[in-house]
Amino acid sequence: MEKPENYPEEDHGKEDKGLSRRDLLKMAGLTFAGVASGIIPTEGQAKPNEQNRIKSSRLEIAADHNMHKGFARYKVHVTLENGQEKLIGSFFNMEDGHAKADLVSNKKHPQFFDGNGRPNFQDIRKKHEHTALIVAGAFLSTTGHHQIKGVALEHGEMVGKDTPAGEFNGLLVMKNGVPEIQYLNQIPNINAYLAQAKKEGWSLFQQASFIRPGGKFQSSNPNKYELRFFVEGEGKKGVINFSQDMTYKEALEVMQKMANFRIEKAICLDTGIASEGYFYDKNGKGYLMVDEDFGKGHGCTNMLVLYSDK
Repeated sequence: MEKPENYPEEDHGKEDKGLSRRDLLKMAGLTFAGVASGIIPTEGQAKPNEQNRIKSSRLEIAADHNMHKGFARYKVHVTLENGQEKLIGSFFNMEDGHAKADLVSNKKHPQFFDGNGRPNFQDIRKKHEHTALIVAGAFLSTTGHHQIKGVALEHGEMVGKDTPAGEFNGLLVMKNGVPEIQYLNQIPNINAYLAQAKKEGWSLFQQASFIRPGGKFQSSNPNKYELRFFVEGEGKKGVINFSQDMTYKEALEVMQKMANFRIEKAICLDTGIASEGYFYDKNGKGYLMVDEDFGKGHGCTNMLVLYSDK
């Protein structure tokens, strides 16, 4: 759900499940064919009610988006087969060259995270005068305290694992603040690539690939969560934040059936216990984005920051 930043703390009457999105992916029994451009239900998965299936989706500019220079906020609407319309989230588009991206890691900036891994969003946003969005990026590793799962660099410094996690094919690479989605299986020599990234001061992190030309993604997980993705296509790029619970299959259908935005690439961003994030308008007012099933964030190792350089 998206709310003004000063919205009072709430006890939603739901137990903190203590799971990050990387746990949910593991529980889901996800199978990657190296790439991802769709979701294929596994045999025996229950078919959704035909009336509730997603017929189409679309973006509509938010009349009050009031975002920093270089950004625009769109609302994500879906139309169901029964004709019902629903508002299910937002898309934060990086409209022009003034929109930039940065990675802030717990390893390099422990002062921005408390002992439980909850980010200090107010301090993080001070790194960039015109911060537009702060959300979790890479998954949390299960093998070490406050460690990123997979490779990750922050301005050329290794803040994740030295070698890639085999199950994640996606990379979000930021060169001089310009983000782009890349794929491990398209990089001929990953060691040489990482050496270049270190030398030239890139930031990057590894993630699960969901949409990619020619790829397939499989999940038998019937559970619903509020999901978040970094996406690219048709001259647009940015973050989709779903404010309604949905399965991975439903989220993929929404992105693949977008009438006015053909999404060509999409990678997951961490949510679950790391779902707490904020977007900020050009007046500095913040708006909370959080999955109420999990509450305010903890266990975070890194944050993806979108900002304007003007």
